[in-house]
Amino acid sequence: MGHVVIRRRHALAHGEVHRRLSRAAVALAARFGADCRWDGDVLRIEHPGVRGTVTVGVDEVEVHAELGLGLRLLRGRAEREIAEILDRELGA
Repeated sequence: MGHVVIRRRHALAHGEVHRRLSRAAVALAARFGADCRWDGDVLRIEHPGVRGTVTVGVDEVEVHAELGLGLRLLRGRAEREIAEILDRELGA
């Protein structure tokens, strides 16, 4: 199964969450060539190997990612890296 769901609580102002996640998205786009764009409170991420969303809530961020066939074997690693980015950016 290639679906990843990760949730993290936060105590940051709404704009600050957007700013921090935008910074992470720019780094991911540069590193992996992903297309990252905001649609309201949803950051949409598209890449040949993964498609996902990061939804910003009042006190929680939720990541949904569908891994392509090539990345499904690396699901555990992908989950860990996503969790590390969220923890770093949200101060968890």
